[in-house]
Amino acid sequence: MKKIEKLKVLPKQEGHGEVSIFRIPMTIVVENDSFLHIGGSPSSLSEKKAPVFTVDGRPVIPASSFKGAFRHQVEQVLIEKKNELMEKLKFTNENLIKPCVPSTNPSKAEKELVGKYREQLRKNRNIVTTTENCWVEIDESQVYIPKNGVCPVCYFFGSPGLMGFLRIPNFWPEVGNYVISQTNIRIDRKTGTAATGAIVTGDQVKPGTVFKGDLEIVNNRLAFQFGRARIIGDETLDLWLKEAHTKPLEEVQLLLLNEILIPALNNITMLGGQRSKGGGKVSICLCV
Repeated sequence: MKKIEKLKVLPKQEGHGEVSIFRIPMTIVVENDSFLHIGGSPSSLSEKKAPVFTVDGRPVIPASSFKGAFRHQVEQVLIEKKNELMEKLKFTNENLIKPCVPSTNPSKAEKELVGKYREQLRKNRNIVTTTENCWVEIDESQVYIPKNGVCPVCYFFGSPGLMGFLRIPNFWPEVGNYVISQTNIRIDRKTGTAATGAIVTGDQVKPGTVFKGDLEIVNNRLAFQFGRARIIGDETLDLWLKEAHTKPLEEVQLLLLNEILIPALNNITMLGGQRSKGGGKVSICLCV
């Protein structure tokens, strides 16, 4: 996936203020040797028990599904490129670059990720957790943030109490016939034939289907700028970006895009379910 050489920013009026938006057109293509199945809710009016997610009859890759896959890959990029990013952003505390586990109640398996993910107390408030999350709380007299600041992943995607810079769209298909019906039958282990009453009907999105959407990075000029550490009161929220103010803003913005976000997008090769049946293989292209 090619790098972005120049930021094309569009001013836009939203609410009571002006924002600037960097828009990245994207396409997601279902691979020819695969299909796509992101499940929707079964309808009582249909016999299908495994429909795909649709809006007005059109299959859609919902923002929530794509965001989950994107966020996971950003976490992996930060873990794999930790030393390189620390050098380029000019800090030495590796805890600043580690992603958080975005939960106040991490699972037993998540607790075993300590080392790659954060493990610290929260700053200014004595809350003990096995893994640190990026919950931000603001009251009349105090700003409560993690000891190591907000992690890079939550900088992009947002955290409880604070919005991020990314807007993830729904991805819509190009015009055409995209969905095929699929029947699954469970085999009786004794007879080796179809088990009685074990037929499940559902849908699949065809190989070759092309989805499109615009990923957006949003700056609020009066508040926070993408590529700079955010400050509320006397607290710097994004400690991993604190020293980056010595670099030109656009240089930092391109670094975040080309060293973190684009590699993460490039690593998204699977979406949705039914992967054991060969489903979910996709390729992503930036149209910039």
